[in-house]
Amino acid sequence: STTPGVSMPVCLDLLVSAGLLDDQYCRMADVDTMFIAARVREKGADKRPFAMKAGDTLLRFQFLEFLIRVSVARFVRTKEVGSPSEGLALLVRWLEPQVKPLTGDLEDFLQSFHTEACDTVLRQHEVLLGSVYRMNSGRWSKPGEDRMMCCKEFEAVLSGADYFNDAFPGRDVTYAFSMGMQLYPDELYNLDFAQMTFLEFLHGLGASVYLRREPGPLAGRLSSLMADLAAWHNVGGLLRSLRGSPS
Repeated sequence: STTPGVSMPVCLDLLVSAGLLDDQYCRMADVDTMFIAARVREKGADKRPFAMKAGDTLLRFQFLEFLIRVSVARFVRTKEVGSPSEGLALLVRWLEPQVKPLTGDLEDFLQSFHTEACDTVLRQHEVLLGSVYRMNSGRWSKPGEDRMMCCKEFEAVLSGADYFNDAFPGRDVTYAFSMGMQLYPDELYNLDFAQMTFLEFLHGLGASVYLRREPGPLAGRLSSLMADLAAWHNVGGLLRSLRGSPS
């Protein structure tokens, strides 16, 4: 799915791989209950509709609530620690081996991407990139709003360039999308956290190149993506001109 959120199977797999399930308060059935509880809006809460309907997944703030519930069940109720804050700190230590490779990915990508060589490639293709961005943005934009790119539109760009491979399959597009995004303070009533600005789009493309796990400098691989985007964009422009030409 291109909707940003964490599904129940992913949550369960994370806890299992970290060895956090037990036979008391953190069983599989308990995890399911905590997942559902994290999605419930409290009575009397702000009744404005959320900007994003995540379906059967947890948005970021809901996922954080889920982790707090897990820490209480796994460590506070079993008397291993004396407070929820201590339980959460202990949970983070248990999860660290599972999430460290992902944080390492982001740090390594940014270090490789924020270089003069990559900047030069992007500047050389600024007109192309601007055109691709404009032509594939605005699905969620209301009249008068700035056109930004949602994950579905970002996926369409990569699919058009035939850019997915075994190391970077289509199902990982949300990962590249997230790596390109900055954090936003409002993830309830504003959609900015789920749409790319042009600068974030450039970072998303760089993340896609990185996640293909191919050899060679990132700048050289980024240049290859530019060629793929140009070929796709030129074909699209030709088709649009043919459709608009008189018969």
